[in-house]
Amino acid sequence: MSAPTPHAAGLGAYARASLERAHALALRLHAEELSPEHWLAALLADEDCAATRTVLHAFADPETIGIEVLALCEGIMVVGSGRTLPFSVRAVEALRAARAAAAARAAAQVEPEDLFAAALAVLPEELARRLAEQTPACAPGEAPPAPAAAAPVPAEGPLFRAFAGETLRALGASARVAGQLGRAAIGPVHLLVGTLECSPALRERRGLGAARLRMAAAGQDEDPTPLPERSVAPSAALGRLLAGLPGGAETIDVLAWLLEHGPPELSALLGRQKVTSALVARCRTSFRDPGEDE
Repeated sequence: MSAPTPHAAGLGAYARASLERAHALALRLHAEELSPEHWLAALLADEDCAATRTVLHAFADPETIGIEVLALCEGIMVVGSGRTLPFSVRAVEALRAARAAAAARAAAQVEPEDLFAAALAVLPEELARRLAEQTPACAPGEAPPAPAAAAPVPAEGPLFRAFAGETLRALGASARVAGQLGRAAIGPVHLLVGTLECSPALRERRGLGAARLRMAAAGQDEDPTPLPERSVAPSAALGRLLAGLPGGAETIDVLAWLLEHGPPELSALLGRQKVTSALVARCRTSFRDPGEDE
C-alpha cells in the first residue's frame, strides 16, 4: 500500500507497517475508506506493539476490545456477540446481485429467494453442478413475482438497508454456519444454508432443507477467491489522525491521539477498560515499538 497521505511517510517504521496491516484489514472487510477504527483493530491484534502492551498494562484484554472495535469499522460484515465475520468476494457479489434483482423487479425488499438465487449464481461451476446433481432444488430459479412497490429497493446506497427482516436473519445464520466451520469469511454456500434455515417459505418452494444442502456442499463451503487489488482511500478522520502525530510516531502515539481526539465511541470503549490518557502518559517511557528502543 502506498502512503495514504503525505503524513504517513513520517511515521516510525513499526507504526507505518501497522498502518499497512490496517489497510489489509479494510480490504478484507470490503471497506470504502481506511479509518482510525481499522488502524486500532490492527494494533490490538499485535501484542508486540507499544499500544497493545499499554492496553495489557491496564489489565485489559486486547482481543475483547478488538472485537468491539472491529464492530465499529466500516465494511461489509456480520457483527456477532462473540465474533465479527466479513463476507468473501463471491458472497459480496451475491449480496449486490440480490439487491439488483429486487430493484430490477421494483420489489419492496430483498427477499430470501433473491439472496438464495444470487448465491447459487456465484458458485464455482464445478460446485454448482455438483449441488444441482445432488439437490435439483439448487437449479437456478427466480424469485416469485410480486406487485411493484410504491418505494422499491434502491439500486445504490447502503447495501443492507432494503433487506427484509427474514433476509437479515439469514445473514446472521450464515455467519454462524461459517463460524462453526472455522471459516474466516462468510461464503456463498453459507448464505445458501442461512437462507434455508431462516425462511420456511423458501424451503417449501425449493423442497430443500438446510441440513441437506450443507451435507451436499461438505468440504467445499469455503470461498478461496482472492481479494481484488485496489487501494482503500483514507477517511477524513484518519487524515486528521496522521496530521496530528509527531514525526517518527510510534503506535503508543496513535493510541494517545485516539484517546484525546478520536471518535467518542473509541475513547468510551477504551475508557471502560481503564485505558486512559493518564495511563498512556505513564507508559510512554516504558513501552516502545519493536526496533524503536534499540
